[in-house]
Amino acid sequence: MTKLFYKKSTSILVIAAILVLVLLALILLVTLMQMSSLSQRAEKLAELIAKAQEDEANLQELIDYLETDDYVRKWAEENNRIKGDDIIWLEEKIPSNSDN
Repeated sequence: MTKLFYKKSTSILVIAAILVLVLLALILLVTLMQMSSLSQRAEKLAELIAKAQEDEANLQELIDYLETDDYVRKWAEENNRIKGDDIIWLEEKIPSNSDN
């Protein structure tokens, strides 16, 4: 071992090689940690996307329901715009779309 370091250039090369190996090991360790963190983030984002798509579907169902006559009737009754008797009269006097 002592013969290895007789020359200053050899000892500098050995120390530089060790430092490079340590640096590469640290870079590999940091990269693996970041990959783990990124994969967790990707899973969370996938869950959020799935929830957003589900919420969008639920919102579309609500929008479709709000456009129905049934909703309008319920809203009008709850807000005292019309009475239950008025609805019966309307159904008798005005033909619905299904009768056409």
